[in-house]
Amino acid sequence: MTASGIFSAAQNTLVASLQALGLAVVTDIRNARPISVLVEPPTFNCFNSNIADIEIGVKILAAPPGNQDAADYLITTADTIMNSSISLIRGIPGVMLVGGQEVPTYDLTVRVGTQRS
Repeated sequence: MTASGIFSAAQNTLVASLQALGLAVVTDIRNARPISVLVEPPTFNCFNSNIADIEIGVKILAAPPGNQDAADYLITTADTIMNSSISLIRGIPGVMLVGGQEVPTYDLTVRVGTQRS
């Protein structure tokens, strides 16, 4: 089944915007790996059935270990995203398990407002 609707459209637009920045973007956690960006499923608040305030989690994944090289990659990539037209509202350093190994991350939140036509 292929996803459709305003949530899928918001996620697809974000993925295309991140790819346009030259980033390796994945939406399936099974494909998450260091030096990529994982776009998570959206969360949302609805004002009615036609208008939604959507937030999408974006995890920047660096190569382990969590040393200065990883931190430099994470903050540089976060800055690249922040300097684009993407509406970034928050960023928090983190860690994610990938294949049993801890991978340093920067966990970002992107905000999108949309409505059905």
